[in-house]
Amino acid sequence: MHRTGKPSCLRGRVSSNVRRRKQVSMHSPAPTEFMRFTAPDAAELARTISFKQGELVAAESREDASAIVDHAADLGGMLTTARRESEALELLRKHERLAESLSGQEQVAWFWNAFATALQYAGERVQAEAYFFRSVELAKQGGWSRIEAMALHHWGRSLVEQGRLDEAELRISQALAIRERLNERQESSRNALHQLSQLRSVGDA
Repeated sequence: MHRTGKPSCLRGRVSSNVRRRKQVSMHSPAPTEFMRFTAPDAAELARTISFKQGELVAAESREDASAIVDHAADLGGMLTTARRESEALELLRKHERLAESLSGQEQVAWFWNAFATALQYAGERVQAEAYFFRSVELAKQGGWSRIEAMALHHWGRSLVEQGRLDEAELRISQALAIRERLNERQESSRNALHQLSQLRSVGDA
């Protein structure tokens, strides 16, 4: 699978987590977007989006549920990267029920992360938490460490944007620990923790 990013029984646990979240000081800064990724080649991203759209159409024509969810996750992530998160949300909502029916498959964890990230950048960060939680929990259950780290990292960035810095540090630190074990993409999480430390310094000034 090319990557760029639970069931109803988990929703109560998500709501409980939201209720228990620690409130940060009113002086803690909350950037609108924290370390949002920008594609280095916009034209190449547009070409890749077009290609992925074709793959999704082909999967839909042959009614391949796993491939549909897989391609929708990829395409949703790409659209969000292209600052087209409203299109990403429309696409992902269209396939949400199908993803729920395949909840034991790895591509579904990527799907929930793509969904959560699109919600995050559409300004629906509180709603995004349920989907980040789904992605992380499903990844843990399946032993899919790469997507677990990705979802934790993205979730942490979303929490920074809400001014919830302690929770953000925990999520990003968890992502870094996994990435150190996998020996990949460590710099991204280390940089996020460094930027988070700087935000704390500004808030304490």
